[in-house]
Amino acid sequence: MYIELTIKRYRAVREVGKIKMLVGITAYYQVMQVCQAEYFRQLLKPVT
Repeated sequence: MYIELTIKRYRAVREVGKIKMLVGITAYYQVMQVCQAEYFRQLLKPVT
């Protein structure tokens, strides 16, 4: 019984870890896209 609970808990923690990792990666890529867009916007500004 104890081992079964431990396995269930481990699986739950593992799933939460996966979700956190996916959220982290998604947030990172969104930030990168915003930075990239801003960089190109600055690059394409007409020189005055």
